Amino acid sequence: FSDVVNPSYYFNPVYWAAEQGITKGYETGKDIGKFGVGFECQRRELLIFLWRYAGEPTVDKDGNPYGDARRMFNDLSYGPTTATNKAIAWACTEGISKGYSDGGFHPTDPIERKDVMILLYRLAGKPAVSGTLTFPDCPYKPGTDTYNAILWGSQNAITKGYSDGTFGPLLYCLREQIVTFLYRYDGVVHPAR
Repeated sequence: FSDVVNPSYYFNPVYWAAEQGITKGYETGKDIGKFGVGFECQRRELLIFLWRYAGEPTVDKDGNPYGDARRMFNDLSYGPTTATNKAIAWACTEGISKGYSDGGFHPTDPIERKDVMILLYRLAGKPAVSGTLTFPDCPYKPGTDTYNAILWGSQNAITKGYSDGTFGPLLYCLREQIVTFLYRYDGVVHPAR
């Protein structure tokens, strides 16, 4: 990728994600050949990354197809054979992601850092956590998915926060941050790989 430089904290994670088939970068348009460093990650893009990481499942543990995501949300126009449709159907059926109260999924909205931790936490099966969340900008109630996910992510070094000691829960997550979180997540859930 022409926009991925070494040394950088995301160099190895981006190339790991490319080698694993999790990301392909941009294949068309003005950003062709780039990964998208500095670009905010869209909700649909994150789910595609997670879906690919999970092996691109199309059926649940009982062999039932995940179906067409357009039937789940009122703002999706991606056909049933697209990665976007398959990823959203998988993630929402498995309880990893949810839509909004307006009936939409908002696929092109940027995703916040706290939401990335929640999705990774759910993907991991919501493991038990104990301890106290120490980021000063995370005033979430103990026991909630948000609190537990950020605590779990920080205790497992999936997120390290910023140099000023904050996590930035409401900041939009950049594409290079997403794959860095996923790279570290893989080291936690599959340490032998």
